[in-house]
Amino acid sequence: MPVEYGFKAQTIIDEGRTTQDAINEIKKWLSETKFPEIPEEMIALFLLSCQNVIKDTQRTIKAYFKLKSGAPEMFTGRDINNEELQKASRVVSCISIPKRMSNNTVIHFFKINDPNYQNFDWLLSMKLAFMLLDISQRTNPPSELVVIIDMKGVGFMHLTRFKIGAAKTFLEFLQEGMPLKIKMIHIINSNYIFDKILSIARMFIKSELMAMLKSYPADTDITQFQKEHIPASFLPKDYGGDLPSSLELNENTIQQFKELKVFFESEEKLISYYK
Repeated sequence: MPVEYGFKAQTIIDEGRTTQDAINEIKKWLSETKFPEIPEEMIALFLLSCQNVIKDTQRTIKAYFKLKSGAPEMFTGRDINNEELQKASRVVSCISIPKRMSNNTVIHFFKINDPNYQNFDWLLSMKLAFMLLDISQRTNPPSELVVIIDMKGVGFMHLTRFKIGAAKTFLEFLQEGMPLKIKMIHIINSNYIFDKILSIARMFIKSELMAMLKSYPADTDITQFQKEHIPASFLPKDYGGDLPSSLELNENTIQQFKELKVFFESEEKLISYYK
């Protein structure tokens, strides 16, 4: 069962975003290593994330397969009909904003819907966050990613459920194996809990990622945030934006996860071939 995308590598080549020569060079390298054969569309995603630098692309592919095969709890069993993932997707909104900013930049938006810490699961939330990547990349691969995380509703007791090992894997994949370049991470309604989480996770965060983090306190003027960073046309209406509410957008995301069931199964099968 091959991994199938909703775009063709040739389209990315025709757009001038990568070249057939670069794809062929990666294919040749893959054939000489322990990696399974992967579709040209997936190779194109890796090349785009690394600005077509071959060595960086090879390094990212290595990290992608190593981390995914080594952490099945985070990267397998991604059927959204699973009871645990169903619950997690209600507790936390994970949204791929359906409009692209300039330079084909995609926005991923996260917020807590249910502040009851007993219903929150860090690992499942991390799994959903990476599943969101496949929604964004399945038809029109973005050039870069902007992340918005709303800390409202996250309290001290959420820290008691924090998992250091999962956080380490999450951040390592984010920085080393994710086939999408991060441009900026905006933390809105930031509080002392975010500072605590950051202090715990800092040992796993490289300076490049730290430089992308920007936090805003609860009293930040949303209009000013829109002017300086994310225009209203790219935000949910409950954040002063022009899009449907975050709950509506989250429901749309859940539906898209359902549509990706076969894709997830195929990709997990591909990862299982890695030795």
